[in-house]
Amino acid sequence: MTPCGIVIAVSEGGAIPEGRSPARYLWLAIPAILAVVAVNAAGIWAIAVARRGVIEESERVFALEVTTRAHSLESLLASTRADLTFLAGSPALFRLGEGLASKDPREARWRRLGAEGAILLFLRGHAEISHLRILDDDAASLVEAGRRGGVPVLWLANGRGTASTGSDSPRNRPQVSGRLLFSAGPVADRVSVTVEADLDPLALLGHDRTPDASASSCDLRDAAGVVFASDATRPGAAGDPAGAGHATEADVKTEGWSAPAPWILRCARGTEPAAALVDPLAARYRVTLILNVAVMVLALMLGLLAIHQARRGETLEVRAQEEARTRELERQLFHAERLSTVGRLAAGIAHEINNPLEGMANYLGLARDDLSRGDAASAERRLGGVREGLDRAAGVVRQVLAHADPATAPRVRLDLRPVVAQALEFVRTRKEFAAIRFESDLAPDPLEVQGSATMLGQVFLNLLINACEAQPRGGEVVVRARRESGRAIVEIADRGPGVAPEDVGRIFEPFFSTKQSTGLGLSICHSIVGQHGGEIHLSRREGGGTIFRIELPPGGPHLG
Repeated sequence: MTPCGIVIAVSEGGAIPEGRSPARYLWLAIPAILAVVAVNAAGIWAIAVARRGVIEESERVFALEVTTRAHSLESLLASTRADLTFLAGSPALFRLGEGLASKDPREARWRRLGAEGAILLFLRGHAEISHLRILDDDAASLVEAGRRGGVPVLWLANGRGTASTGSDSPRNRPQVSGRLLFSAGPVADRVSVTVEADLDPLALLGHDRTPDASASSCDLRDAAGVVFASDATRPGAAGDPAGAGHATEADVKTEGWSAPAPWILRCARGTEPAAALVDPLAARYRVTLILNVAVMVLALMLGLLAIHQARRGETLEVRAQEEARTRELERQLFHAERLSTVGRLAAGIAHEINNPLEGMANYLGLARDDLSRGDAASAERRLGGVREGLDRAAGVVRQVLAHADPATAPRVRLDLRPVVAQALEFVRTRKEFAAIRFESDLAPDPLEVQGSATMLGQVFLNLLINACEAQPRGGEVVVRARRESGRAIVEIADRGPGVAPEDVGRIFEPFFSTKQSTGLGLSICHSIVGQHGGEIHLSRREGGGTIFRIELPPGGPHLG
């Protein structure tokens, strides 16, 4: 963490400048102190979040472990049930009652020994069975075995299924029993044997316990909520599941046992094992927090020692303020210049788009008249003019972009005559120019140039409209296109009042106008022609009027 230095200004003689005091400069340390406190608080919060995340992940894993253990219990119960079925149908128990009642003592002894051996072997392989009885049709106990000290032993029965000796299982715990009836032979001569087994719930609960589950405690209860097994008192267990940090449960599907199904396996575990993963990191961070506090105190002391440097800081601050004020004034000047440029650009766009819009309105009016007369063909031609006006308006936008970067304006090889003819037809159809006579003299051979048809069409359109507006009461407009010395020449002549000699040199300047307009039309025309590598000139026409002459090279502009 970087120490927070505090600078307090004093005068050369050791006095504090007027209006300044150490207390005021001490406030400079507050942001640093707050920043350090915020960083430490964020660290503490991050550790808390990490601790909570570790605990939640531990709980999720614990729930999966409990579910897996429940499935293991289901498998064990199903396997035990299947083994009991196999035992009931084994030859050692077949007609056991008749064999034990045989008058031949040797046969009776061998049958008992075989049955007892089978039962003892079964108990040795099934630690979850605490008591096993073989009953005849009258429910009398034939052979009975249990466990003493965990070892399978034979029991003496009293003849009615009650053992004469005690078992290992505490009698204060609910017992879980299962009965299997095995029948064989025809219905008339059916021989049956009943196998009755008692489960040791605690041994069943301890089956397949993993070593890392020592910190958890579990109990097993039936569907009615009666707990018949619990390992909460097992050494190393977490305690009662009801009071542990986190508890989860899973259903154990059973079939054929006395406890109501499904059984419920409920396990609980404290949060200490998971939290132990994060606690060392928290302890180290507490040490870091103490060091941060010490660094802050040291920073305050260093700040007090730096008071004599404040005078120079004040001078630098005033100088910086003056420089900032100067930069702000420059920024405002630049902003005003940009606004002026945007205004001129907007005025130019409005001027250039207004001409196509007026022509489109004129075409739409003529198309409506044609439709009212039923002349669909003529109306279709008028709509073509509307489409041309839309193209010209779109071309104005592209022209603005081309002004920003002329090198990106599209250039193609084109014939100049159709461009001139389209512009002339566009103006000729306007109603306000009905009193003007139009003439055209276009060269019979193609006048090929390299350029943009839209931009050049805009030049011709502007010049034609200017020529018509110079003769509001009627006159003449003549358009000629030819090739001279390899260059394409287009001339537009009118019979207007002409241009005063003193205005000829300024006619192509932006915002210069002799008719109360924006003064951008001829400026834009001059710019477009220049971008195409050509020239535009103004001259007086014999007999009155003006001639605009446009010269374009056949190879187009030479852009470096």
